[in-house]
Amino acid sequence: MDFAAAQEKKTGQYPWLIFSGGQGGDETIPEGVAMKQYALAHGAHPDKCLAEKKSQNTYENMAFSKKILTRKQIDLNKGLFSTSDYHTFRAAGYARYVGLHIDGIGAKTSNFFIPNAFLREYIALMANHKKAHLIAILLILLVSAVNFLVGNGLQLF
Repeated sequence: MDFAAAQEKKTGQYPWLIFSGGQGGDETIPEGVAMKQYALAHGAHPDKCLAEKKSQNTYENMAFSKKILTRKQIDLNKGLFSTSDYHTFRAAGYARYVGLHIDGIGAKTSNFFIPNAFLREYIALMANHKKAHLIAILLILLVSAVNFLVGNGLQLF
């Protein structure tokens, strides 16, 4: 809430805060609702806090939040999103993909979780761009095969 208060002090307007996240099978309330409750308990302005509670992944976080922003007639080119530091890059890609031209702020990740978090993000990025990675791998294999064959005395032409 420090950031929102600083924005209010600087601009005279308290920013809209949209807390986005659905409810997993092991969760008692949607993530968006839990984050909103936390923010309100720590001084956020109730009239500027909204909870998006249907999203199940980062793409939906951005897409559903954009719907809320559009409904409220809030400029899609101004604003920030906040997520884990390791997740900021991929989240920014989804934001731009759905038409939100905003930047992200990453929150610090606990050291013990970093290896797992970065591996998860790497796999997610690979999965998001399957065709490009498949083409790259095939080109690498082709060049390697040609180098191997030429290196072992086979003439191609």
